[in-house]
Amino acid sequence: MAEPAKRKVVKKSDGHGHHGGAWKVAYADFVTAMMALFMVLWLLASSDAQTRKEIANYFRTGIMPEGELSMNRAAQITPSVIEVAPAPPKPGEESIAEDTAAQLRTEMARLGSIDATLAKVIKGVHVEVTPDGVLIEIVDEGNNLLFDLSSAKLKQPLVDFLEKLGPVLADTEARIEVNGHTDASTYVKGSRFSNWDLSYQRAEASREILVGHGLDDARIAGVFARGASQPYIKTDPYAPQNRRISILVKIAKTGVSEAKETKNADVADPAKGLKD
Repeated sequence: MAEPAKRKVVKKSDGHGHHGGAWKVAYADFVTAMMALFMVLWLLASSDAQTRKEIANYFRTGIMPEGELSMNRAAQITPSVIEVAPAPPKPGEESIAEDTAAQLRTEMARLGSIDATLAKVIKGVHVEVTPDGVLIEIVDEGNNLLFDLSSAKLKQPLVDFLEKLGPVLADTEARIEVNGHTDASTYVKGSRFSNWDLSYQRAEASREILVGHGLDDARIAGVFARGASQPYIKTDPYAPQNRRISILVKIAKTGVSEAKETKNADVADPAKGLKD
C-alpha cells in the first residue's frame, strides 16, 4: 500500500523582519547631535573670555552690548581649535574698561526700560572710563530722588537702583570703591556734623545695599568721604549735581591713589545744621 503524500508547510513572512528604515532616522539624529556638540566646542575654543561673558549676558538679558560682537570683530577670531585660541586682554588694558563700561551702559538701559522710577534715577547716572577704571556717577539732578535734606538716609528710588546694581557689579569681578560727595553748602557754625560725616554715611549706606544684594564684601576696596572736595559741576560748587554717590570699578593697572577715609567720630544730629 502506497504511503500518503506529505504535505508541504509554507510559512509566509509579513515583511517586517528588517525593521524598515527607522534606524536611518535614529542615526541621522545622532549625527546631528554630534555636529551640534562639535560646533559648541569649536565656538568655545575660538572665543576669548570676554566674548563668552557677553554671550552669556545676551541669553540672560536678551540685549547684546553695542558693537561688541559685530561681524568685524567676529571675523578677527581664529576659526580653529588646532591653532592657539586668542588670549584674553591683560588686566588693566583699556579694552577691558571699555567693554565693562559698555556692559554697564547696556544694563542701565535695560533697567530703565522696565521700571519708570528707575529710569528717572538712571537719567542721572553717568558711566565713563577713567585712568583708574570705570567710574559710575549717581548724580542728584535736582529731582529729589537720592537723598533727604541733611540726611544720610538714602531715598527709596536710589535704594532700588543700588539693589539692581549689586549683581551687575558682582559680574565685573573687579574691586569696587564707593565714594560719597556733597555740595559746598555748610552746616551752621558750631555744628558737630559736617559734609565729611554726611558724605561718608551716604557712601557706607550705599555699600551696605550693594553687599546685601550680590556684591562680595571682600571686593570692596574702600568707602570714602569726599565731602565737597570733588564737585561734579566745578563751576558751581553749590549745584545739586554735586550731591552724589560715585562708584569706581577698579580695572586699570594704575590703581587709585588711596585717600584716607575721614574718621566718622562723634557725629551729631544732622538736623542741628542747615545743609543742601
